[in-house]
Amino acid sequence: MNIVHGNHHMHWVIGLLIGFVSFLLSSFLFSLFIEAGVLVTFLTGVVGSGLLFVLLGYREHLIRNVGLSTIGMVGAILLGFAVGEMTASLVPSVGESFANAMFLVTVTTVFGTVLGVIVFGKKTFGFFFGISLLTALALTVLIEVTNIMQGQFWQGVDLNYVLIVTTIGMVAGLALGLFEDVKRVH
Repeated sequence: MNIVHGNHHMHWVIGLLIGFVSFLLSSFLFSLFIEAGVLVTFLTGVVGSGLLFVLLGYREHLIRNVGLSTIGMVGAILLGFAVGEMTASLVPSVGESFANAMFLVTVTTVFGTVLGVIVFGKKTFGFFFGISLLTALALTVLIEVTNIMQGQFWQGVDLNYVLIVTTIGMVAGLALGLFEDVKRVH
């Protein structure tokens, strides 16, 4: 049973907003005090996932799910870097912007899929992969078109990191909420 129950079919909006707030707060807060790297990513994953699960009402197996989610987040970011670097080295003509886009699409798709499978089981893999990929593509295009990924820093906070983590939180939250909407229709 989750907190966003009711007859309306807007769970995806609530999920997106909760994912946005949970991961924006955790990434920004930890980035104020800890330099970007594995530790800040780990802590952001723990707090962001914890907030997301609690606020969406997924409290069952919370510690296990937060642990798996954090591992998923660190793994997704490492895989994203690998895909981005591979893209840049195999096809140097595409430029840094395309490699960054490949990174962001990979990270958000993997994380959204992992969270869906953690909460709803491996039978939902296809749903979460598809929704996370489509949402990741849309947000990545938006980020590239608006050109907001510029290596900006504020008070030592890596705003690119905050943007990336907030984006993966939004995608995961939206996918979880959308699954709730679809589940209710069937």
